[in-house]
Amino acid sequence: MSLKYYLYLSHLKIGLLAAQVASSAQHETELAVDLKVVRYSRKAVLPERHDLDKLEKVIRHLQDADQVGAADEERPYVQACLEMRWQVFPTTGIVVFAGTLDDQVIVLGGSASHVVGGGDAEPVGSVPPYLFRKLQELRADPGEFDDERFHESLAQIGAALPGPAQRVEFVAKRLAEKPGPDGTLLGSPIYVALVD
Repeated sequence: MSLKYYLYLSHLKIGLLAAQVASSAQHETELAVDLKVVRYSRKAVLPERHDLDKLEKVIRHLQDADQVGAADEERPYVQACLEMRWQVFPTTGIVVFAGTLDDQVIVLGGSASHVVGGGDAEPVGSVPPYLFRKLQELRADPGEFDDERFHESLAQIGAALPGPAQRVEFVAKRLAEKPGPDGTLLGSPIYVALVD
């Protein structure tokens, strides 16, 4: 994995997914015979010690299992590189990234505690019911949600985020989607990183 400047890194998702991937700890045993000396040595490959090692292992596993695809592909995880605006919403405890790719609004929502350098944000999680409710609170007229209104909300939230757009790449779990023209996609990011 090349060097990345991470904006968002979900340590919880990485840990949970990495625990499901087969252990990468390997041991090699080497026995060498010399005419005068018998030599024994044991080599151990150290297990991963950091979330970035786990992240690389998880992403590689998902790609090898054909679980990651583009936004318009039917895969459980989506990977893309696009211009996105983003904002932390302290009152809700979430961060929202939003951008448009081929006329589809892509909104990523996750816990503000996973923003790199995010400070003291309380970990609130990005499980769908909680995230849906928090996204609903961002609307001017929250009201009741149905599928159509939910996807309208995603498009409105995406269009309303302030600030300059930044080119980012991400891998996210696909949570909700309205395909087709003027479609929307909601994902829960594993990571979001700036792209040079």
